[in-house]
Amino acid sequence: MNQTNSDAISLLLGQRIRDMRKTRKMTITKLADATGLTASMISQVERSIISPSIETLKKICNALQIPLSVLFEDAEVTAPASPPPIAQLGNMDVFFSQLPPLNLNSRSPVVHREERKFLSPGKGIRFYLLNPNLTGPIEFIYNEYDPGSTTGPDLYTHPGCECGLILSGELVVQINQEIYVLKEGDSITFNATDPHSKRNESDKLCTCVWANVPPWF
Repeated sequence: MNQTNSDAISLLLGQRIRDMRKTRKMTITKLADATGLTASMISQVERSIISPSIETLKKICNALQIPLSVLFEDAEVTAPASPPPIAQLGNMDVFFSQLPPLNLNSRSPVVHREERKFLSPGKGIRFYLLNPNLTGPIEFIYNEYDPGSTTGPDLYTHPGCECGLILSGELVVQINQEIYVLKEGDSITFNATDPHSKRNESDKLCTCVWANVPPWF
């Protein structure tokens, strides 16, 4: 992904955040109060002066009451609702029957490398969607973390669970107070409701694949 495309994504993010804020008749100050971010930071995000971290984007989306996918996905694709916890259902058949169905919208089930949708949650991090779209019960993403990149200074949470596999390099995953240094070939699975973050503390690019159930972009 070249810098021009990355800049275009940042511009789109800023425009969509501004449009969503105005649709909800929120001032920048009110959005800042709801997110705990500064009004200056939100203004810079909307004007594409800075690239927000994934943690920052989640705070903004939570305050606007929209899924993160709204900022990235095509207009005709909507993010599915989170499936109900299996413990609340007590029946596997009921649980699976309520998972959101896959809807390819006449698209091919195959995603060629050059067709991957580019998601850019923050500086130095590149996410590429491996699913044709964000319908269905699972989200599959190819990740690239540049040396020194991070999902943000704070831990964040979201519904569901995550599973990741390191393809090359190293990635530090923090879950609550536990620190895990993952190397090539290592995998990790955890509840995404536990506060967590990811960062590349090495001097080499880290590549990995990640699955989220349910999709949360």
